[in-house]
Amino acid sequence: MFNNVHHVHYVVHNRDEMVAYMEKNFGLKPTKLEDLGDRGKDALYQVGPTLIEITEPADFSSGIGEHLQKNGPGVYHVSWAVDNIRQVAKDLMANGNRLRGETGVTQSPRGYQAANINVEDSHGLWFQMSEGDAK
Repeated sequence: MFNNVHHVHYVVHNRDEMVAYMEKNFGLKPTKLEDLGDRGKDALYQVGPTLIEITEPADFSSGIGEHLQKNGPGVYHVSWAVDNIRQVAKDLMANGNRLRGETGVTQSPRGYQAANINVEDSHGLWFQMSEGDAK
């Protein structure tokens, strides 16, 4: 089912400090820096077929902000590239998983479609499957 890692989403306290760290230690420069207003700030890196997204949340009452406060900096989730996301969602729901959205498939603001399994169904891990390129 999984083709490759679609993207890895990290959450940090300070995006700009992490950008400097990534360049100093790994020679990586972001392909895009974004100010998301009340959602925070992102740094995006394209590493082969995988997008690395680093987010500094602006609002600690948001889902990602609460995650940062509770768990500290680190991986927010890993998304797996799949083919035929609608069929994947149907199969996951048939296996008893609850997914976000009416059909189990949601549209990402980054341009791809995603299926997110409720973490209570997946033993506390956030599994996301994605189809399409991230922008």
